[in-house]
Amino acid sequence: MGRAGGEHPRWTGGRSPMTVRTPAPAGGDDGTARGDDGPAGAEHVHGAEGAASPWSGRPWSVVWRLPVTDSLLGALVAARVFQYVDPATATRWQWAMSTTFDQMRHHPLGVLVGSIPWLPEGPLAPWLMFAGLAVGGLEATAGGATALAVVLGGHAGATLISQGVLDLRVVTGGLPRTALHVLDVGPSYVVATALTALVVLPSRRSLRALASLTFVVVLPVMMKGVSRGELDAVGHTAALALGALAGLAPPVRRRAAARRDTARRGWWDVGGNRRAKSGHKARFGVRRYRWIRGRRESGLDLHF
Repeated sequence: MGRAGGEHPRWTGGRSPMTVRTPAPAGGDDGTARGDDGPAGAEHVHGAEGAASPWSGRPWSVVWRLPVTDSLLGALVAARVFQYVDPATATRWQWAMSTTFDQMRHHPLGVLVGSIPWLPEGPLAPWLMFAGLAVGGLEATAGGATALAVVLGGHAGATLISQGVLDLRVVTGGLPRTALHVLDVGPSYVVATALTALVVLPSRRSLRALASLTFVVVLPVMMKGVSRGELDAVGHTAALALGALAGLAPPVRRRAAARRDTARRGWWDVGGNRRAKSGHKARFGVRRYRWIRGRRESGLDLHF
């Protein structure tokens, strides 16, 4: 049977012509109503595009959907380049950003944030991979705003706890007063907080498995010296504990679960069964569904 009236829309799918069976007149197979724009509940899914998981879509687009992680990695690289270009000035900046109680009394926010990208010693590449896994995984799981709040909260809390223990040891006579003037910078508290939060949050199995394996590997290194009250070890232990508590917090878990469900549900297409994995496919599916519905209501054949 030939086509009667109207112009066939341009076909860009790259497939050979096919015949589409006429859909059910009013409702779906389960009796649910369908609107003009697709199955019931489709508006909610379509509106969740901004909350979709960054892991969906093209692999190379993932990095552009993790602004918190991108900013951290960029700051680490920039700080290391600056250390090579002007070591003397970089050293002065590190001491100016050291998170001691004396520094935090004068400009707490600037010191807490400014101390993160500095690595006084050691290679940069392991920290980039570590931070990319921990902070990037947390951001992909819980969202940028939640990840930023968790890592900054863990960084601030671990800093206060470690500096508090150090101050207590000085007051009790365990250390001299000169021990308070220590260089305390680096991203380790941020990364440790993000790692344990990622381990306990509901996320992809492969991501959680990789985070758990990394946690087992780095735990002895991060907690080395905690029994002796060493500054870094106390701070790392506190950051790991705070990250786990943040991952167990109901608001953070609800946010992660909502993003996981959105990623699993994906986008509906013409039949409401197959799931398109990218926004382009989803938009094409909506246009195609509307065209098929219009042809069906006009009593026309549906030949592709």
